[in-house]
Amino acid sequence: MTQNQLDRNLRWGIILSIVWVMGVGSLLSFILGYRAKRAIKASNGTLSGIGRTWWCLVVGGLGVVLWLPVVVIGIVDQF
Repeated sequence: MTQNQLDRNLRWGIILSIVWVMGVGSLLSFILGYRAKRAIKASNGTLSGIGRTWWCLVVGGLGVVLWLPVVVIGIVDQF
């Protein structure tokens, strides 16, 4: 992964975490952050952006954790 690709992924991760804090955007943000973290670790210091990576992981993760009970309750109420 190049720095430009990493920057683009993290930019989308931040946008998705802000625009759709709870839902699919949060899940995608978390996934993009996780992939970025793996790429940064594998690059041995060539790639940067760990702060934005943590943003995607934390905010995306919080959005998923907060949305999960709502989805589960909605599914349970259907039965």
